[in-house]
Amino acid sequence: MITDTILLTTPTFPYPTLPPNDSLTDAMGQRFTHGDDLFTLNSHTHCYANHILAQNIKTRSVLLEYPRWKDFTREIDKQYAIVGISAFPVHLDSVMKMCLYIREKSPQTQILLGSYAAQAFAAKYDEETRKKYVDRVVLGEGVDFLRKMLGEETGGPVEQKLMPKAGGGPICISRYPGGNIGFMVSGLGCPGGCDFCSTTVMFGMKRIEMLSPESFVEHIRAYYETFPDVKNVFVIEEDHFRHHDYLHAIRDYWLSHPDVMERLDWFGFGSIDNIADFAEKYGWDYISELGIGAIFIGVESKFAGEHGYGKRKKMDAREVFQKLHERGIRTAGAWICGWDFHDHRNIYEDLNYFVACYPTYEQLTRLSPFPGTMLYDKLKEEGRVRNVPWEDVHFWSNSQVNINLETHETLNLTEYGYKLLYETWGPSLLRRFDVTLNGYEYWMKSDNKTMREHKTKLFKQQSALNLVLNAPMYRFAPNGVVRRRVEKLRQRYVDLIGEPTPIQNFANWYLLRLAKSWKKKDLLDPYNQYPKQEPFKRYTYDKKNSNGAVPYRTEYPGHTSWKIRAEMAREYTRFKTLAGALHVIKASRLGKSDPVVDDYIIEACGQRTFFGF
Repeated sequence: MITDTILLTTPTFPYPTLPPNDSLTDAMGQRFTHGDDLFTLNSHTHCYANHILAQNIKTRSVLLEYPRWKDFTREIDKQYAIVGISAFPVHLDSVMKMCLYIREKSPQTQILLGSYAAQAFAAKYDEETRKKYVDRVVLGEGVDFLRKMLGEETGGPVEQKLMPKAGGGPICISRYPGGNIGFMVSGLGCPGGCDFCSTTVMFGMKRIEMLSPESFVEHIRAYYETFPDVKNVFVIEEDHFRHHDYLHAIRDYWLSHPDVMERLDWFGFGSIDNIADFAEKYGWDYISELGIGAIFIGVESKFAGEHGYGKRKKMDAREVFQKLHERGIRTAGAWICGWDFHDHRNIYEDLNYFVACYPTYEQLTRLSPFPGTMLYDKLKEEGRVRNVPWEDVHFWSNSQVNINLETHETLNLTEYGYKLLYETWGPSLLRRFDVTLNGYEYWMKSDNKTMREHKTKLFKQQSALNLVLNAPMYRFAPNGVVRRRVEKLRQRYVDLIGEPTPIQNFANWYLLRLAKSWKKKDLLDPYNQYPKQEPFKRYTYDKKNSNGAVPYRTEYPGHTSWKIRAEMAREYTRFKTLAGALHVIKASRLGKSDPVVDDYIIEACGQRTFFGF
């Protein structure tokens, strides 16, 4: 029995697919840029909950990320004293199979189940059933739970050192983009009390601080110093704008570190009324001065405020989005279909209101009663929860019995909403281009010297990278309205920043070739036949010999097919060659060069770090 090491794991592959045959692990493709045709972003992510646990215990840890069954069983056969599984409800069929294997092969092992799968598991099954599969269902914050279980000191600070990087790129350009997005959790839980929210219940309707403001900025600095290819840090928090003092401390750091401001920003979370309240007290400019580059905003519904959701009672969402976009802050707007107040008279009014917000990225989902939430308990009592398999318990679940809409309508309406956004405003990458140009123009006119001289450099670089997709976007625009928007934004770039450099022109031409090739292939061999599958990785936190600033050692013990290896090698070579060609063009001085723009584009091509949020 291995007693000096704890094993942490995700569920085993293969994972179920979502209703449009999307991958569970591709957040950009399944949600935020879904429906953008060849400009949909293909992304990869990691199981950060397990990494946070591994980093905050003194015990040596082995972490399996996306193992196949044979990888999992090979590790279990070593017989660890403790195995922790972090999962979502959609994975529970697989998780219970894993637990039964552990019970058979290593009966002395203690099995822990955490995250939202634990919440759903506890809500759905009685104690006898739960004990059949797991020894402890871990609800709430897991670091102190694990420290206490291992006999370690509790209550200490939570470290989140340099998580594995996520990343994304347009599917017509890259199937295997490099990592350019960092990750942190500043706080867990929310006192907002929304009945559909699993987080509200999981953490007892209160916020648990995971990083102090001082730790927050120290972790940002670590990404800046260690991973120069990181462009954005995704920071989990239910609503940053509830915590004003916290944000003040972050702003002080950001304005005093213009070097960081020039290279990266961070992704935060907020609700309409709390963002507006914050802006009323401190000004809209203040939000951009926090270093926030993008905000996830729960619009939920135009009518949510009328039906008891306090975060939507005061401010018009369209105005909040407009104020943020004017200052160069990108948005990820969320809309939910299937409220009890939705019917055939108001559903299109509600959806078009959301489209009018002009979100840079979007998340359109069904109202889904997750076991363990207040909504689930209410609908269960009313006899309005369908008994669907675990693989169908997700944001697009058909588990709710609607009052006024047919079940198929709610899914069709979310798909229609994505289509409407794409055909009205163009892909998210075009909207991103618009917002970054806004930021450049706004802050170039500002009296704030730090923002004018440093933040505008980041906006200029982001806009320049977007411009190299101008030709593909113009050629493959879904209609004339969007095609005209593409051309108008190109002209706006020229007016604000200047004519494209030779490097931009060459990259534009090359990416158009890739887009044409992808489009031809997609006609005969549609891309969505092949939901993305993550490679298996094994991380070791040995607590003694860390790799410099990175506290883990990464192994790739899985057997990747020769076809995928060949595709990855071709893509790697393709973009290294492109970066080399761009270097030659820059050195040849065939036209006017702009190092701020050109070096940024060359780096993005060489590292395959194109776009995230």
